[in-house]
Amino acid sequence: MLGQNEQLQVFQDRFRVLYLILFGVVAILVTRLWYLQVFRGEEFKQFAEENRLKKIKIEAPRGMVYDRNRQLLLDNHPTFGVAITPQYFRAARSETRQATIEKLGHIIRMTPDAINEVLTKARRQPSFQPVVIKKTLTMDEVALIEMEKLSLPGVEVTTGIQRTNVNGLIGSHMLGYISEIDGDELPKVNRNAKVPYQQGDSIGKSGLEQQWETTLRGDDGVEYVEVDAYGRKKLVPRQKGKVVADIPPKPAIPGKNLILTIDEDLEKTAADEFVKRGLTGAVVAVDPTNGEVLTMLSWPSFDSTEFSVGIRPEYWRELTNNEDKPLHDRTINDHYSPGSTFKIVSAIAGLEEGLINAQTQVMCGGSFKFGGRLFHDWKKEGHGLTDVIRSLYRSVDVFYYKLATRMDIDVLSRYAHDLGLGVRTGIHLPGEIPGIVPDSAWKKKNMGADWFPGETLSVIIGQGYLNVTPIQLANMIATVANGGTIFRPRLVHSIETQDGKVLETTKPEIIKQTHFSDETLRLVRAGIQQVLENQQGTAHASFTPGINAAGKTGTAQVIQFKSDAVYKSCMNLERKYRHHGLFVAYAPVENPKIAVSVVTEHSCHGTAAAPVALAIIKKYLQKLDPIKYSDDALKQARIDYFKKGATQSTTEE
Repeated sequence: MLGQNEQLQVFQDRFRVLYLILFGVVAILVTRLWYLQVFRGEEFKQFAEENRLKKIKIEAPRGMVYDRNRQLLLDNHPTFGVAITPQYFRAARSETRQATIEKLGHIIRMTPDAINEVLTKARRQPSFQPVVIKKTLTMDEVALIEMEKLSLPGVEVTTGIQRTNVNGLIGSHMLGYISEIDGDELPKVNRNAKVPYQQGDSIGKSGLEQQWETTLRGDDGVEYVEVDAYGRKKLVPRQKGKVVADIPPKPAIPGKNLILTIDEDLEKTAADEFVKRGLTGAVVAVDPTNGEVLTMLSWPSFDSTEFSVGIRPEYWRELTNNEDKPLHDRTINDHYSPGSTFKIVSAIAGLEEGLINAQTQVMCGGSFKFGGRLFHDWKKEGHGLTDVIRSLYRSVDVFYYKLATRMDIDVLSRYAHDLGLGVRTGIHLPGEIPGIVPDSAWKKKNMGADWFPGETLSVIIGQGYLNVTPIQLANMIATVANGGTIFRPRLVHSIETQDGKVLETTKPEIIKQTHFSDETLRLVRAGIQQVLENQQGTAHASFTPGINAAGKTGTAQVIQFKSDAVYKSCMNLERKYRHHGLFVAYAPVENPKIAVSVVTEHSCHGTAAAPVALAIIKKYLQKLDPIKYSDDALKQARIDYFKKGATQSTTEE
């Protein structure tokens, strides 16, 4: 018996340990239950309730873009689209998913393969995030989806915003466009983004939309709706639980507005002139007193609105197959030989270096022989005795050929750079190219050869290796107009909130101050003023009495011609071989308010570009002083002009 008692004592000791363990486990369970149900009860109740909620993104509208007169240029229009949320779509059976894709494809006119391709591309994103299948639906398509909603698990109609260019084709290169972020570029974009982008978001891809993306982009909002197991919004939400009400929606915050320096009326005038005359090319106009860009047009153009919701394949083919390259921004992304507009630079260089002066007179025949090569003047019979003023308004090539024999290319290049040619202007737009102003070092670096003196003869009249952009030409003529100050071209005047509160105003920025003598500027200005006013001036046919303007024509060869073909009619050539026409101008002469450069491709003569520039100048001056430059006042000025016995010139260069 004694042994049994000892055994019972041992078991009793073990039971005590077991009781302690059981008590500890129970205590832990009770404590955990208290922690979960009491201490964190409300939090987990929230989580449980949220399982029946769906988070919906509220797309924030981008900031508006206005011209200098508060005319709307870029707007936001509401659109309807369709999306599939993988989380709810995958909850359905396989055959149901296939039926859903086929039915949806029939409604929105997309093939099942195309829908599956969109879903496949988005497979890496979270399953709760809706995948946009199509961004723009007709109201009939929206109605059909809503009618079939019970048989379309995971499918929902979404609301979106279509970025709209109010003026259609006008200004699209400058304003730019937005489109959906590619999956490949998403990680790169998010490396520097303050607010991460998601698959399906849009981003600025060109122009102001790209350059000012962080300013124009809004902050998306969020709201919650109660859904069933397939993600369909419940028409009658459950009465129990106040989670939807307790989770306040986050409102979308619109982007900031841009007020531009651009004048919409000048943009329309430039476009009208190109269309009316059947021209392609570029126009840039600036205010020479502060660098504000007044108009900036590349033509032909494209409708940037098409890109914001997914461009139609047929429209994309139309754009890419167009030989005139409507997607190409000619104002800053293309460069041209400046032709005789460069003689302004050449004259300044010659005068400043003391190689010519007001008394210099040069006998100019129809050609000039140098180094065994014959350099032709645009006028076969020549111009006779010519001074610097006549060399500009008659655009005398031989005058400058002879000047080139005494001027080093590096000196000429330095003056071109001083006037802003061959270097980026620094305008706040993506893709600006510097152009080419050659010198001896440039040729050595790029061609591995020495500079030949004969090559200077080509450059001094704006040909050869020389290439500049239209915006550089506008800055160059503005610098002549204002006395030597080069401004950085400004497109944005101010940044504002949606309710009109000014957040930032830009200021004029001087890039360089040249120091040309008063006499040099007087002679050059007198010469280019006579281009329009003198009856022998190369642009006299575009002279408008009452508008006191100065300008310079230019003709840039596209290909080099043999001697026997130099004087053949340009218009008889195949279009792609015809010369480009250029014209730079400013007005009024006594107090310049606008400076313009125009390039008209394959138009044969600078006289084709001059009317475009004069139309823009006239429009702007009429806005500045409606009485002085009214149609009636200009009509009377024309009558008075011809009463004096003046005739209209038809000179072409």
